[in-house]
Amino acid sequence: MSAQRLGDAPSGLTIGQVLQQLRIQFPDLTSSKIRFLGDSNLVSPERLASGYRSYRHADVERLRVILGLQRDYFLPLKQIELILADIDAGKSPTLPGGSTVSVDSILSLEVRFTRSEMLKSAEATKSLLDDAISMGLIPAAEIYTDDSLKTLKALVELQKAGIGPRHLRGLRMQAEKDADIVHSAVLPIVKGASRVSKQKAADVARDLAHNLEQVRIAVMMRSIDDLIG
Repeated sequence: MSAQRLGDAPSGLTIGQVLQQLRIQFPDLTSSKIRFLGDSNLVSPERLASGYRSYRHADVERLRVILGLQRDYFLPLKQIELILADIDAGKSPTLPGGSTVSVDSILSLEVRFTRSEMLKSAEATKSLLDDAISMGLIPAAEIYTDDSLKTLKALVELQKAGIGPRHLRGLRMQAEKDADIVHSAVLPIVKGASRVSKQKAADVARDLAHNLEQVRIAVMMRSIDDLIG
């Protein structure tokens, strides 16, 4: 969740707007605290020509993580900086007590995008995104995740080859069947009902999904080779 992962947005948030969003979760937050975290290089909002800071949604999410780590774990900024470095590198950070948590599970760490930000970053048309949503390839939302951005970027490349979302209806249906297979495999773990068991089930499910994808690609490439001859 690097503070630099998003490109320059045409319209960012002012520090007042950021404060309004985050105060719901952190009532004692002040604008000076937000500026201090920026001066500490833990978050890097864009500097406008006027000198004011302009915050993207990725910056707001990063601030949310920092403030949550301070409030819930009483961590100093130096330790938070190390945790953020692990997150930026895609590693599972270690929290106080030696517990390791996945990047996906710690305080909703995903980078978030508005519709306009995602369209700009993926260099996609509005119609492509609308078609992807109607086909169930990307979930309908006001704020999108990094997974949605990656999917949209892939769809942009497929569209260049004449493959649109409507051609991928079968792919979505097969993915849903694969999800049922994975769910059945991890169901015994999920039944443990504890937070740890659910996290373990999610980790196992990701590994199984990756293995299924490897098999799918291998089978598809063999079929393509046969067709090409």
